[in-house]
Amino acid sequence: MSFIKSGWVLVASVLFFSLIGCAEPETKVVKPPKGVIPIKEAKMLDRTYGETRHALISEQLGIKDNRSSWWSIQDLEDYIAYARSQAKEKGQEVTGLRVYFGAYPRSYGNQEVAGYSTLFIVPTGTSTTQQGSLNLFSSFQEDADLEIAPLNMGHSRTPPGTGY
Repeated sequence: MSFIKSGWVLVASVLFFSLIGCAEPETKVVKPPKGVIPIKEAKMLDRTYGETRHALISEQLGIKDNRSSWWSIQDLEDYIAYARSQAKEKGQEVTGLRVYFGAYPRSYGNQEVAGYSTLFIVPTGTSTTQQGSLNLFSSFQEDADLEIAPLNMGHSRTPPGTGY
């Protein structure tokens, strides 16, 4: 009888742990980072840009200029890993990313982007020098642009015709 009882306990235990294994994992609540703004404010910023800059720029250029750039999450994660790797080789540390406005000249080789605005990303950081076992920060400006190839081509998809 105790063998049958042990068998039922074993079956019940296997079923219990199987059901627990199938349960949805708890989702960790992640707090928004510093600088996150409400969607309403983002729409206001975009609308103001459209009303005060985009129309003027497009009119001056004679083309409806880009209003945004897009990168996949994977592209951004890969770029951050690349920038960190390149910085480490140079004795630097990536501490942030800076986004610059740019524009392709009308004579640019790729006529799909020639004359249009773009955004590109440059890693920023600090330079360190090794002395013995200590990492000492040099006189390098903190959060300065690092001499690492920037990320562009965020325009590879047709931007939305309207703003945010």
